[in-house]
Amino acid sequence: MPLNHLTDSGQPIEPSPDVQRTTLGLDALGRYVCSTWDEATGSGSREFDAIVVGAGMFGAYCADRLFRWGQAARLKVLVLDAGAFLLPMHIQNLPNIGFNVPRALAPSADPGVARELVWGIPWRGNTDFVGQAYCIGGKSLYWGGWCPRLLDDDLADWPGSVVSYLRQNYSLLEQQTGVDVRTDFIQGDLFELLKARLSAIVGTTPGLNLDVVEDPPLAVQGQSPASGLFSFDKYSSVTSLIEAVRDAAREPDPARRLFIVPNAHVTDLSVTDGAVSAINVNVAGIPRSIPVRSGCAVVLALGTIESTRLALTSFPTSPTDPSQELMGRNLMAHWRSNIFVRIKREALDTTLSLPSELQAAALLVRGSTPLGRFHIQITASADPGGNADAMLFSMIPDIDQLQQMLASQRSGWITLGFRGVSQHFGEKQQGVPNPDGRWINLSPFETDEFGRPRAYVHLTTTSVEDELADAMDEAILALANRLAGDDPANIQVVSRVRDGLGTTYHEAGTLWMGSSPADSVTDTNGRFHHIANAFCADQALFPSVGSVNPTLTGLVLTRKIAAAAMALATGAIAPP
Repeated sequence: MPLNHLTDSGQPIEPSPDVQRTTLGLDALGRYVCSTWDEATGSGSREFDAIVVGAGMFGAYCADRLFRWGQAARLKVLVLDAGAFLLPMHIQNLPNIGFNVPRALAPSADPGVARELVWGIPWRGNTDFVGQAYCIGGKSLYWGGWCPRLLDDDLADWPGSVVSYLRQNYSLLEQQTGVDVRTDFIQGDLFELLKARLSAIVGTTPGLNLDVVEDPPLAVQGQSPASGLFSFDKYSSVTSLIEAVRDAAREPDPARRLFIVPNAHVTDLSVTDGAVSAINVNVAGIPRSIPVRSGCAVVLALGTIESTRLALTSFPTSPTDPSQELMGRNLMAHWRSNIFVRIKREALDTTLSLPSELQAAALLVRGSTPLGRFHIQITASADPGGNADAMLFSMIPDIDQLQQMLASQRSGWITLGFRGVSQHFGEKQQGVPNPDGRWINLSPFETDEFGRPRAYVHLTTTSVEDELADAMDEAILALANRLAGDDPANIQVVSRVRDGLGTTYHEAGTLWMGSSPADSVTDTNGRFHHIANAFCADQALFPSVGSVNPTLTGLVLTRKIAAAAMALATGAIAPP
């Protein structure tokens, strides 16, 4: 039978600790990690030195860095997130508990209630979207984990100081996410064979538009980083944020330096004399506001679409002439194709060297044509059901279940999944809105539940981008056929689907970085050119996006932005 609603009685929970007992459990994790609005804003007389809006992949990492780096200066940090506490780690670090990502949906058909517990679509647009995960940690609890670097050619349009910073710090964030040791999570006979076959094909076959084979840059650490420590497992920045907030909780609230307030939807920012002077928030249905001093760093980390909406709502660069507005231009995403094939085991393993039971394999292949770049994420297993990912990113807590799964990998066919991702190119000159381009603006037709205009997202592709994606698909099929010995009897194409434009979560570019306010929105530290204390910390900062998942580059940028925000809060000189 359905459960009754839980309501706040208005009475303190006694005795301590004040953890709420629900019908089925204890809200211990949520209570130990999060604070109420009154606890956070009413504790002590000192104002906050930094306020991070959004506790997703980049906001959580930014808040953690500000807290850790600000120890000597006693920086006080507040994190505001529109969602509730859900999990303390990536969902794939848990047994199959039942948290799912919903299907893509036209924003106009958004039911207005969370799908799969936490997923909502706050914007409107011309294509289907999955939306946002409204919870502490956001999509970092769900993301796929492929984490390649941007290549030098991808960074050609980026400011030189930012490119230098990325090159210097990529390896550090690869260590943080578990990418640096690429084969501690993927190994075994199938991996070694597939790597050798792919390398031979790419290295000796002209005309495939394939450049290089790489070990899989997966954000999973499968072994202990040091003696006596557990591995990091599938990366989510929520883990480090929780560690930071629990360290902060060792001090009483008046002296505490880090608070996370959930269910706090930031509606807009007030600006006075070119600086954010207040943050206006709806907390569990109640309008609230917190004053912000000019030396307090305000960091928008809501993801490209919502960070752009909040900036457009609060401080447009061209309030009197929207046609000249820079924010919202340069929107980029990716085309992503999913091609699954089955290849006879003896065709792939011509020397019959593989054991009967196979473990999963994964590899990355980068490709290009004169039109642009793409990459292919390849997974493989002998799953009899045809699922190349059957043994990838799973937590199996039972040894009998594991042995049963391994025993099933004896099929006479090996399934390979090819997920190809091709780049899009931004447009910084064309005004918004326009009928043909990609852009974000504020909807003139609809406001949200807080009375603010929703973002409107317009996604299209050019003929060049479509041609590049088609070339990528052709390269995938040619590669698969080569692996099958170019014999149609050895290969079956199980499925071939190109995902919708709004389903990759890779939107980027609309608040791009640059040295001049005439041709960029933010500076080389992610600070808005025209707002003295406001920063962005997500992939909206990217001048260009290449073809890869933006997470690794976004985390490195977040580290740079956290350093700049700390410099503002302490009166130090910002990094170049």
